Amino acid sequence: AVRSDPWVILTLGVRYGGALANVLRLGGSGLSDPFSVILEEERITDPFIRNWLDMICFLLQGATTDEAPTTLMAYMLSDFYRPNVTLDFPKGGTKSIVDALVRGVEKHEGCGVRLNTHVDEIKVEDGRATGVVANNGKVIIKAKHVISNADV
Repeated sequence: AVRSDPWVILTLGVRYGGALANVLRLGGSGLSDPFSVILEEERITDPFIRNWLDMICFLLQGATTDEAPTTLMAYMLSDFYRPNVTLDFPKGGTKSIVDALVRGVEKHEGCGVRLNTHVDEIKVEDGRATGVVANNGKVIIKAKHVISNADV
C-alpha cells in the first residue's frame, strides 16, 4: 500500500530521490531499452549470471534479455522476489496453455486458430481488421473478426 499522508514526500525523497532525479534527468527513455542494456551498463558479464537472467526473462516474459524491456523485467523481478512468491508451471508445460486457448476458440462454429503462421499484413477495411495475408501472399483468413498478438 502507498502512504497517503503528507510525509510520504519526505520518505520517498530520502529513499528514492536520487533514482527519481536520474529517471527524470534521462527522461525515462532508457526504461524501454532491452534489459541487456542495463546488464551491460552495470558490467554484469559472468556467463552463469547472464544465462540465469536469460532464463528468468524467458520464464517470465518469453524473451531473452536482448528482447525483454527493462520496465517489464523490473516489475516482474520485483514481484518475483517478494516473500512467499512461487513460480509455478502448468501441467504439460506452456504448450498446454496454448492448447487450451485453441480448444476454447475452436469449440465455436466457424472459428479457427492458425499457429506458427508468418503474417505480412493484416487487412483492414473501413477501420476494421477483416483478414490476414500470409508471407507467401495467400489470404488465409477473410473474417468478421481477427485477433492477433503481433507487436505494434
